[in-house]
Amino acid sequence: MHPHILHALAAADSLRRALTALEASAKAAADGAVDGSRIDDVAIPSQVFGRRTALGGHGDPTAALALGAWAPGGPNPDAQLLGDLMRQLDEMAAHVPGANGQDPLARIRLHIPHMRPHIAARTTQALTHLDGQARRRLQMPPDQQPLAGECPGCRARGVLYVATCGPEAERTVVCGAGCVCVGDGCRCGMPTREAGVAHIWDHTAFAAVGVVAGNAPTGTTN
Repeated sequence: MHPHILHALAAADSLRRALTALEASAKAAADGAVDGSRIDDVAIPSQVFGRRTALGGHGDPTAALALGAWAPGGPNPDAQLLGDLMRQLDEMAAHVPGANGQDPLARIRLHIPHMRPHIAARTTQALTHLDGQARRRLQMPPDQQPLAGECPGCRARGVLYVATCGPEAERTVVCGAGCVCVGDGCRCGMPTREAGVAHIWDHTAFAAVGVVAGNAPTGTTN
């Protein structure tokens, strides 16, 4: 799989985790601001898991109505940010196949493996930007786990991380030192080498090059 595709999938999984946490924080703030019976009456479905009526976009109620129901008479910054992020995802999802009203992030992720590399790279940038907004709001660090050994690309030690957001079989390994592929002849061992792309390995590829580099395969670090 092309490294731009792997980066885009990892970005989508990271954003999913951040949106889930942001939604939980918004609901917790609402629970503390209004009577519990009022929340039950509103019955706002989950925006993150595909029931597209929580915070606007193509669903209803509108974002303004949902925010007012969650925190009448006062702002809910987490809910406001969640609504803003979901509206931006709606705009992105309008460019990929799928019906309006479906979970936009799920639509985008489903289409990523079919994207051209340069489109996947732009998708990574957009998703990473949204992910950063949510994580800064929550002071939430990246979901990653250190991996022992040296990077097959730059040979630095203590710089490898396993992204732990996605399904276990689809987790990727990245170099925290920011080393990039030099294209043909790069010693990184990525199945598809692309000059200028930050090194990233899927589970299978890293298990192959990681053993040679003296690292434990990703399956042993979970």
